[in-house]
Amino acid sequence: MKAVEDFVMDMSLMGYSENTIKNYKNTVENFFKYINKEYKKVKDEDIKKYMFNLQKEKNLSLKSLYRHLSAIKCFYSTKKMKTADSIKLPKISKNLPVFLNYGEIKALLNSSENLRDRVIMQLLYATGLRVSELCNLNIKDIEEDKIFVHLGKGAKDRVVFIDENTRKLVNKYIKTRKKNGEALIINKDGERISQRSIQSIIKKYAKKAKINKKITPHTLRHTFATHLLQNDADIVVIKDLLGHSNLSTTQIYTHVTNKYKEEVYKKSHPLSKKGISK
Repeated sequence: MKAVEDFVMDMSLMGYSENTIKNYKNTVENFFKYINKEYKKVKDEDIKKYMFNLQKEKNLSLKSLYRHLSAIKCFYSTKKMKTADSIKLPKISKNLPVFLNYGEIKALLNSSENLRDRVIMQLLYATGLRVSELCNLNIKDIEEDKIFVHLGKGAKDRVVFIDENTRKLVNKYIKTRKKNGEALIINKDGERISQRSIQSIIKKYAKKAKINKKITPHTLRHTFATHLLQNDADIVVIKDLLGHSNLSTTQIYTHVTNKYKEEVYKKSHPLSKKGISK
């Protein structure tokens, strides 16, 4: 279907990630296969019917329904059509992001004796990079204490920073690896590492460090932002370092730190303990 091929091209030009392009393409193709209509003839009722099918027959969660609807809305927005604009779904209650405390992040980083794996985990924590951005990094993107992130989510290039110890660790990794190419992080075959491989690496070391939380590469991004905020970093600066478009996206970390402060208070204040107050 030429309209879908054009949609893929439009998303690529707008800077969408390869993963998003693939998922949106599949969603839109499945939608038109189900509706069996030309895209110009689709009505809001057709989309509602499809969403109802996903909910009742496929038993998809509200979060998954949002992803499907977002893909369809994105398709029609590239066609300059208002189809699907009126369709609303219930609001999703946002869960606070999981992050590691200082002891946990130290245990995770120290759990690896493999230099490359240590570099992966330390870079994610030191910079707040998305796993896709880390996979796409090239050696030339690092200049002294800066990393230039090209074509991140939404095509927003940005600069992030690394501390001296992390930079030394990265330099050591580059010098000692057997195969060299432009990619910063490579697999055992000398090829650019995949997101799935990094996910497996994080999971393996989280288990080794005996961290009783569901840990993913994104957890280290959450930890990066949370620890900066806990140490009084300006939330606008954190927003730019993370590559967020809107400050509202970053503000969820204020809720995380407030919850953390509450837990520390209840655990530490004498009046919260037994034996002082009646």
